[in-house]
Amino acid sequence: MIKNLLTSICLIFISSCSTLAFWSDEDVDNLEPVALQSIQNKFPISVVWKRSLKGESSLASFKPSFYSGNMLFADPEGNIVSLNPKSGKENWKMALGRQLSSGIAAGFGKLIVSDVNGFVIAIDSDTQEIIWEKNVGGEVLSNVKVTASLIITKNSVGELIALDSNSGEQKWIYRSQLPALTIRGTGEPIIEDGIIYAGFDNGRLGAFQLETGLFLWDQPISFVEGSSELENLIDADSAPVVTKQLLFAANYQGNLTAFDISQKRPVWNSKSSSFHSPVVNNNMIMVIQDDGSILSFSLVNLDASWTSKDYLRRQLSNGVMYKNLMLVGDFEGYIHSVNPLTGLTLGRKRVSRKPIISIVTFRDLVYVVDQESNIIAIKL
Repeated sequence: MIKNLLTSICLIFISSCSTLAFWSDEDVDNLEPVALQSIQNKFPISVVWKRSLKGESSLASFKPSFYSGNMLFADPEGNIVSLNPKSGKENWKMALGRQLSSGIAAGFGKLIVSDVNGFVIAIDSDTQEIIWEKNVGGEVLSNVKVTASLIITKNSVGELIALDSNSGEQKWIYRSQLPALTIRGTGEPIIEDGIIYAGFDNGRLGAFQLETGLFLWDQPISFVEGSSELENLIDADSAPVVTKQLLFAANYQGNLTAFDISQKRPVWNSKSSSFHSPVVNNNMIMVIQDDGSILSFSLVNLDASWTSKDYLRRQLSNGVMYKNLMLVGDFEGYIHSVNPLTGLTLGRKRVSRKPIISIVTFRDLVYVVDQESNIIAIKL
């Protein structure tokens, strides 16, 4: 749900909530996206196949899912397609006849999508028949998590909900304290060792027992520091990541924070403002900020490493690791490959004329989704 004033601001000034830099005091001329600098293309990117679906969305949750060796994709207009991930050849296609609010998740014989009216819909992966649907009281703007017994979902009114996988019956619910203003989007929860970790729009990270929903602990990713509701937007709109016994979470106008899972508390943080999950590669962790800059830190001692401002205000997508390079997309449809050790760009290709909203990897290929539901498979 887009709320009040922020809705108007996002719709008027930006095509996705990847930057809110217009609140800066810089001169207007300095708010233009940074022009791309020429590079030596050491790792050329090639397009393997392309496929177009329907509907426009700036939400990164519209991304492919992979199940039984096939790619599943749902577009905002309710079309669901199964593709061969190597060739892009269609296996089957169905139309739900309703607008969707987020992409598709798959597992344990089920495909799960959510519509704009707050319904979570379970579809049989073999017959493509709807098994059940359940209204969860608010739009689901991030992909659900599918387990053998439960479907874990977050809605736009700050609730974390577990539904029975076979019937859709609500098994448990947790209601977070929702601030007056939030940004459109909610971060995916993650599941580690039977525990769900989820970030909320109040800037806190919570831990819950998977099967029962028992609240285990919560801690702040960051605290509010401003004097207005806009300054106090600290939404956590990305999934946390776990590495080296630490859980890292980032939020908007807040921090990149490391939590010690065993101690159930934050042990380190650095100022950051991001809508994307941190990217981990060997002994480095990188965070793509809302203004297009990229920060990096050593996982050995959490010291700052390099900072890149090559893509300021270019509305960067999420980043993924692929063949020891970080790939990230921008608002002009370029894919950039960045050396995670130095921050230098080693490859670049324009794969679309529309903004890139999500990138995922599967086996030997990378799959890019743009704002108009075009899927582009690429490789190095």
